Amino acid sequence: MSIELTLIISIISVLFAIYAGANNLKRNNTTDIKKDAYETATINVKLDTIGKGIEDIKVEQRSTNKDVTDLRDRVLVVEESTKSAHHRIDEIKGKDDK
Repeated sequence: MSIELTLIISIISVLFAIYAGANNLKRNNTTDIKKDAYETATINVKLDTIGKGIEDIKVEQRSTNKDVTDLRDRVLVVEESTKSAHHRIDEIKGKDDK
């Protein structure tokens, strides 16, 4: 009788240990899945923020390029005007020298 009682207690203990281990494994898997999902969401949000920042930089760069082009065109006009003014000044000097 004592061997049967010991055997029953051992079997119950083993079954309880298997049950507890399975529950612990399931809980750990659920926790790991939640942690991975949180980390993935955080990474996605950061990547989206970086992407928006890059788009803002591109828009700003386009605006800057347009401003530089406008300034270049204005400088060309000023240079042409200056050449014309120098030419007229040289003509006026030539008339005075004669």
